[in-house]
Amino acid sequence: MGKKFLGMGWKSKIILKRATAYISINKLIIEGCCLEKGQTLYSYLAEDEKGRKIIVTYLDRKKKSFE
Repeated sequence: MGKKFLGMGWKSKIILKRATAYISINKLIIEGCCLEKGQTLYSYLAEDEKGRKIIVTYLDRKKKSFE
C-alpha cells in the first residue's frame, strides 16, 4: 500500500459510548474536505511496512475497491 503524508497530523482520543467507540477528526480536515455531520466515511484496519496497526479512512466517502 503506497501512501503519501500531506503534512497534517493530529492526536485523537477514544470515546466510549455503550457498545461503540469513537475517534475524532480535526475540524480543519472536515472543512478542507467539504465533509458534513452525518456523512459516512469508510475506514479499514491495515498494517504499515513495519507491521504496526493503522486505520485508513477514505475522506471521499467511497468504499475501497479490493481488486
